[in-house]
Amino acid sequence: MSLKVTYAKNHSQSNRNSSFLNKRLFNTYDRISSRIIGSVLKGVNVDLGSGDKGFSRYCESVGIKSYPYDFPDLDIEKDTLPHSNDSVDFITLNAVIEHINDPSNVLKESVRILKRGGLIFIRTPNWKMDYKNFYNDPTHVKPYSPETLKNILTLFGFKVVFLEPGLVEKSWFWWKLPETIKWRAASLIKGGTKSIIAVAIKEAEV
Repeated sequence: MSLKVTYAKNHSQSNRNSSFLNKRLFNTYDRISSRIIGSVLKGVNVDLGSGDKGFSRYCESVGIKSYPYDFPDLDIEKDTLPHSNDSVDFITLNAVIEHINDPSNVLKESVRILKRGGLIFIRTPNWKMDYKNFYNDPTHVKPYSPETLKNILTLFGFKVVFLEPGLVEKSWFWWKLPETIKWRAASLIKGGTKSIIAVAIKEAEV
């Protein structure tokens, strides 16, 4: 069994903290959406790299139709997502993009299936802050800095509307700090992080 398959199998196992953690993650994304584009999350979600499907289960509990996909049932590096053009309201990749060598296919597919004004949420380790630990996970293959993530999303036709430390259910205060200190501060506070949250919007039809 390959490392990729073994990881996916282990990641799909039920986690007793999954409901709590995914509720907090959803609430963070919902707050960002409300603050940045003036709309709560609703409609249809596609959760890529879904693991134990906890994020989708929480979405369903608040009235959002969510489709969870993970390897090996769907390989986001090469497979077509089973959704029509312009049919999805938001896509989530929670600790996923760093596990694939080439994000071209998944970003092209995300642009295709998102509605105009639809959002993509990506949470991934910040290479600049956590490079010493990044490869401790043997399934991590491609690191990202905030600048890298912004550039690649822009290349595939997204407009980045939020690019901040990947804090979950923390005060907006931490995201308002000057760029020169916010990333370091976010890594040091209680319950802090060395990750990134990027949110981008599809502005036009493809």
